[in-house]
Amino acid sequence: HHHMINNRPPIVVTDNDVLSGRGVNIAHHPGNERFRTLVTTRADESYCSTYSASEKRAVAEEIIRHIQSLDPPGRFLKRDGRGQVSRGLNGPWEELSERECVKKTCQALRDCNRTDRQGYAMGVAPPPDVVVVAETRAASGVSGKQHAASLAAAAAADAAAAASATLKRTREQISVSHNGRLSPSVENAAEWLKKQRREDGQPEGV
Repeated sequence: HHHMINNRPPIVVTDNDVLSGRGVNIAHHPGNERFRTLVTTRADESYCSTYSASEKRAVAEEIIRHIQSLDPPGRFLKRDGRGQVSRGLNGPWEELSERECVKKTCQALRDCNRTDRQGYAMGVAPPPDVVVVAETRAASGVSGKQHAASLAAAAAADAAAAASATLKRTREQISVSHNGRLSPSVENAAEWLKKQRREDGQPEGV
């Protein structure tokens, strides 16, 4: 059953994918090398000591978005099932959940920013898209910590907006008011439907 997970065809690894696992093949996979150089653009001595949890997560999410925005989109993959011992890039592979992607990326940021891990992406030439990221960050004149703080604030604002939209939808769905009359939004919807039907030339009772 391994080759058809939920009737999906098996995942074929591309150079943009980031692979979980051990071994030289995985370490030298172009997607993993890109990931390491991308993480290095966020190197900051104060990362472990001064970044809040939400800032660390926001930086990780930015790195994940970059990988996912490539063409073809990069995925974070792990070996499916018990195939952990397989060598090379043969699968079967499965995608990491969003939570696992964040965990993996936070771990990489922590490793990259540990003083005893100086060689984190040594000897790996960053691909052009990562060079652009590094240059943009350098040109911004904003510290890594400030950048992380603004990313975290944006993420919090997005989450608040999503929560408020959900609340609004829920209120609209509680459509019957206390005296048993339909709320205005439902009456409006019924009126609109009638109007549409009239314009479509259908009799109203349809």
